Amino acid sequence: MFLAISEQKNRLSLLSTSLLLMLLSACGGGGSSGGGEPATGYTYQPPANMGDGWTVSDAGSQGMSVQRLEDMMDAIGRGEFPIIDSIAIASQGALVFDETIRTHLDDKDSWVDNGDLSMHAQFSASKSVASILVGIAVDLGDIGGVDVPYLSLFDYPGYDNWDERKNQITLEHVLTMRLGLQWDEWNPSYSDPNNALIHFYNQNHDYSKGLLDLPMDADPGSRYAYNTIATVSLGQAVQNRSPLTYADFLNTYLLDPLRITRVNFTETPTGLPDLGGGLYMYSRDMVKFGQMYMDDGRWNGQQIVSSEWVAASIQAYTDLAWSEPETRDWQVDGYGYQWWTGYFEHGGQVLRSFAALGYGQQLVMVIPELELVIAVNSSGYEELPEQGNQVYDLIDRFLLPTPQ
Repeated sequence: MFLAISEQKNRLSLLSTSLLLMLLSACGGGGSSGGGEPATGYTYQPPANMGDGWTVSDAGSQGMSVQRLEDMMDAIGRGEFPIIDSIAIASQGALVFDETIRTHLDDKDSWVDNGDLSMHAQFSASKSVASILVGIAVDLGDIGGVDVPYLSLFDYPGYDNWDERKNQITLEHVLTMRLGLQWDEWNPSYSDPNNALIHFYNQNHDYSKGLLDLPMDADPGSRYAYNTIATVSLGQAVQNRSPLTYADFLNTYLLDPLRITRVNFTETPTGLPDLGGGLYMYSRDMVKFGQMYMDDGRWNGQQIVSSEWVAASIQAYTDLAWSEPETRDWQVDGYGYQWWTGYFEHGGQVLRSFAALGYGQQLVMVIPELELVIAVNSSGYEELPEQGNQVYDLIDRFLLPTPQ
């Protein structure tokens, strides 16, 4: 395993740039290393057995159409989905598909000195991993539960812009991004120097302290405001109440049990692993998190995080409706504990699902009714109209059942 943290300490300006991009995450698997762009005429083969905890199987034996998978890869080869970099799919509990498509690295790889085509920036799909770690900390008793006052998880002697309502912020308010703090990282845009996030990075070294020093402008729990710094602070809260560092907690309780050995991430200026948006992994490994949630927190028979935490995480605590059905194939309708909820309308069916989403169209999607988990990494960073929602379109066209 390599956890590239220390080399980031001298790159704060580069880190600020990387973090800035990671936060565009509400837009929204690892394959064989060194894969090349597929040519038309792709022939499906089951994934390699890498001894990484996956049961690998032929897609046809797991209820998926091999022909449609081949059609999907042919469409990618023809250039119909130019941003897709890798895809991993689990069906009925087995890994049935694992392909790396991209043929070159990009500037995001340089942020962690990545030279592996199959390792990919996850951006804010990282946030869902942070939520899992909080759940484990609650299960262990390191943190008392989601109702604990959030300030009780920190040891700062005081806070700027004091408001008694800060004492009312709970861990659940942070998980669901309803803190009540004065914050809007979506307006103006990230390219504007007046953007709240850019200003925050320029003014703060300890991100958790800077977050909790912000003024209040709403009662906790009353308003949703997407907040990447809040997710970063969750890591500090776990580290504050655990005998382990956040990095060791991540390895000991999550990565090691899932046999995830290839991972990288950026760190904050205070040395905290950045799971607000800085995780780099294989899609083959990212899909494990979705499968674990499909199986109520279990992986290969081991309970990694409690089923109660999983159930609570994928509820919609905030109702969202950001797009009309005709504008995208997957409809976001809510936000849970750092997981998005939504549905596909496909072939006359409504397929409920939940997902980890990240900037550039990174995705881990779980569709329980189909026992289907999909991880996709992409390079849709320019947010051009012609890029559309390629990942959702690909899933709708090729991975959902053919209407009868």
